[in-house]
Amino acid sequence: MNVSRKNEIEKLDSSMKMDVDTNSDWEWYSPRNEPFRITGLPWLEQDGVYRRLPLEPSHPIRSEVDRLANYTAGVQIRFQTDSPKLSVRVVLVDRATMYQMPATGQCGVDCYVGATGAQLYINTTRFDQSKNEYESILFESIPWEMRDITLNLPLYQGVKEIWIGLDPSSSVAGFPGFATNKKVLIYGTSITHGACASRPGMAYPNILSRKFPIEIVNLGFSGNAQGEPELAHLISQIDEPALLVLDYEANTPSTERLQESLPEFIRIYRSRHPEVPILVLSQIRLAKEAFDETMLRRREERKQLQMAIVERLQQEGDANLHFCDGAELLGADYQECTTDGIHPSDLGYYRIAETLSPILGKLID
Repeated sequence: MNVSRKNEIEKLDSSMKMDVDTNSDWEWYSPRNEPFRITGLPWLEQDGVYRRLPLEPSHPIRSEVDRLANYTAGVQIRFQTDSPKLSVRVVLVDRATMYQMPATGQCGVDCYVGATGAQLYINTTRFDQSKNEYESILFESIPWEMRDITLNLPLYQGVKEIWIGLDPSSSVAGFPGFATNKKVLIYGTSITHGACASRPGMAYPNILSRKFPIEIVNLGFSGNAQGEPELAHLISQIDEPALLVLDYEANTPSTERLQESLPEFIRIYRSRHPEVPILVLSQIRLAKEAFDETMLRRREERKQLQMAIVERLQQEGDANLHFCDGAELLGADYQECTTDGIHPSDLGYYRIAETLSPILGKLID
C-alpha cells in the first residue's frame, strides 16, 4: 500500500493518529518484576515466557496446539499506579496478518481502569500493523490518583517482550489480589480464544474477568481444541482450579470423536480433581443454520450427545458435572452477533458473557 494513501485517514481525522510521545520522559518497567502481576499463564514462573502451556509438556501435544499456546489470549497485567500517563512498548512474534479480525484484536493491548467489577475501558494501542514492534500511549493527562490498571494482551499473536511506561514521578504498587487463589479454566475453540473480537478485552473470558474477582485462564486453541487426552492431563496440572469449562465441541472432527473424547477428558481430569465443578458448554448457533437443515441437525445431535454424557455421569455419582446449552448464549437474533457467521463480534461476546455470568457465579461460589 502506498504510504501516502495509508496515512490519508490520519490526515483527514486526527482521532485516527497513532500516539507516540517523543518529548516527555518515561520510566519503563518490565511486568515480569514486582510489583506487577501477570495472570492467565499457569507456567510463567516455571518457564519465564509468555506462553499458555509448558515449554516441555509432560504429554506430547500437536504442533498446531504448540504454536497456538504462544498466543497471549486471556493474559493480563495488573498493578496500581497514580501515574497520569501510561504507555506500552511491545515486541511481537509477528505482525498483524488476519483478514477477518482487526489488528487491534490480533496484536493490540487494551487498558481498563478500576477494581474488578468496576473496571472502565479507556483505550487500545495504536500501531503500524505492518510491523511487529510498536510503542503506543494508552492514556495521558489524567488526574494524579492511585488506581487499578488491567492490561489485556494480544489474542492472536505471541509477545516476546512488553514494557510499561509511566511518569517518572509516579508510584507503582501491586495488584490488591483476588478474593481467592483459585482459577477458572476455560478450554475451547477459536470462540474461547477470542476470534473475532475487535480488541483483547472483548473476548468472553476477558469480559468474565471483569465480573468476578478470580483469575481466569483462557485455554482456547483456535481450530485445534479436539479434546485430546494429552490436553486433559496438562490442564489437570494447573493448581487450585475453581471451575473447568469445556467448550471444545466445534473443533472435534466428528460426532463419534466427541462421543469418545468427552467422557475420557472428564475421566482424566477427575482423576486429579474429583470435586472441582466442570461445565460442559455446547456450540453456539451459526448464521447458516437458518438456511442449512443439515448443519442445524448436526449441532442438535451433538448437543443431545453431550447432554446424555453429562446425565449419565451425574447418575453415576458426579454431582459437580453440569451442562449449558450454547444455543442460548447469543439470543434469538444470533445472526446479528458474529463477524463471519461463525465467530462472535463484540456484541456476540458480550451476550455470551452476560448469559454465562450467573451460571459461573453459582458454580464458582
